[in-house]
Amino acid sequence: MRLLLWMISLLLISSGACAYIYHMPVNIRSSVDPAVLMPGDDAIIAIELENGAAAYGAGGESVAGTAAHSTLISTPLNTTKLTGTDMIEVLTEDYHNLGMIGPTDSITIYYKIRASGNATRGTHLLDFEVQGGYDGIAIHRTIPVKVDPAAVTLTRAEDTTMGTVNLNVANPRENKVNAVTIIPSARGVRFSPEEYYIGTMDPDEVFTISFKVNPVGQMELNAPLNLSFVARFKNGETWHESEAYETLYSPPRVEPRRNNLVFAGVAVLLLIPAAYLYRRKRLKV
Repeated sequence: MRLLLWMISLLLISSGACAYIYHMPVNIRSSVDPAVLMPGDDAIIAIELENGAAAYGAGGESVAGTAAHSTLISTPLNTTKLTGTDMIEVLTEDYHNLGMIGPTDSITIYYKIRASGNATRGTHLLDFEVQGGYDGIAIHRTIPVKVDPAAVTLTRAEDTTMGTVNLNVANPRENKVNAVTIIPSARGVRFSPEEYYIGTMDPDEVFTISFKVNPVGQMELNAPLNLSFVARFKNGETWHESEAYETLYSPPRVEPRRNNLVFAGVAVLLLIPAAYLYRRKRLKV
């Protein structure tokens, strides 16, 4: 059968017709979303298989005006296989019979992976294999997957207004995170806003946010309070929550109004002789 195909190809080339020489793809590119995983994250690996051959003869580069110039190299793809590691699990089954890709054409396949809960920081290498051609030629590539457990961080910023708490919110990761929300909590106080929604944060981006702190009901804040804040966010499609950041909040001190006290003292002093004179007048009557 192979001999027959080879003879047919030679006849087509010699006659100047357009023939197809079956070859393996030479370009394999991959990307991971999210670009950097956290332990427990799900991610999607996109692997692009491209036929980089455009117009080649049987084993050499074509020359314009020759019969070999019309010879095109096409690539059948039989199977692909992605092998995980102890810390990166491959959730998608392998692909079979992907079909034929012609010159300058490409096909993209997708694998879903999951980082284990104890995945360590660093780059984990996954083995990728694609088999194609009638001879079952195999090409191996290494797919890098980065893992970083770093979460959104919170620190205290300078409070510029009485009765408020200011925080610096930072994204120390190499990739962006989404739906970032800061959630406060404490006993006996009410926060405004109840939650602070930031949204998307790019790598190394910092936001300064402010919460107003009010006592609940008729309570008065006379002593420092422990306030707690957590950051909730998404890395890719997986939700995460940072460790609680705790800080001490000292309520503003209310100074007594001296003018009112002085006025009240003067009024009392004036009432005493007035009451005495009024009593004397009544006695005389």
